[in-house]
Amino acid sequence: MKLHVFPASPNSRKTMTINALLGLDISTAVVDLQAGAQQAPDFLALNPNGKVPVLEFDDGTTLWESNVIINRMAALAESDLWPKTDDRYDILRWQFWEGCHWTPACAKFITKHLFNDDSIDMAAAETDIRRFAAVLDGHLAGRNWLVGNAMSTADISVAAILCLREPCQYPLSGYLNIARWIDRIETLEAWRTANPVLEAA
Repeated sequence: MKLHVFPASPNSRKTMTINALLGLDISTAVVDLQAGAQQAPDFLALNPNGKVPVLEFDDGTTLWESNVIINRMAALAESDLWPKTDDRYDILRWQFWEGCHWTPACAKFITKHLFNDDSIDMAAAETDIRRFAAVLDGHLAGRNWLVGNAMSTADISVAAILCLREPCQYPLSGYLNIARWIDRIETLEAWRTANPVLEAA
């Protein structure tokens, strides 16, 4: 198997963290998005959307969409990060929430601060991110993890975009439950293992 990633991408970071956390040792291939490698014919054959990450299997078949990939990786390892219980539905709830609401809200700050796009209505962006931060913070009150009593792929999915919270100035001060939760995740060796690569990218 092979993971096709762009290390600076939060979605790639999900797969890199799970790869390290579970000791899967899946080889990685860096797709240089800045050079347009995601639009090359050989990469489009892996993912016609032209996006990373992609998990390529030995038979040439592929999975794309980061949350699906990390669930599949956890299943391959028979890890409790993707438990064989109805908790999977709760995990999927948070993963859909991340993709549909949380990451799009955070992405406005990424577009502004990393790509210098002055067309973003930052007042509206702040209202949006605070709306969803309140949902996350409220759910984490009295909890260590998003689902059940242990970390799951839901935590990695929702946390990944927060790797850019400081350079992109997300307005998250005062959300103490989020701060406590992300601090716990960032102490993981697997998270730190991925981080130097991301910072250098």
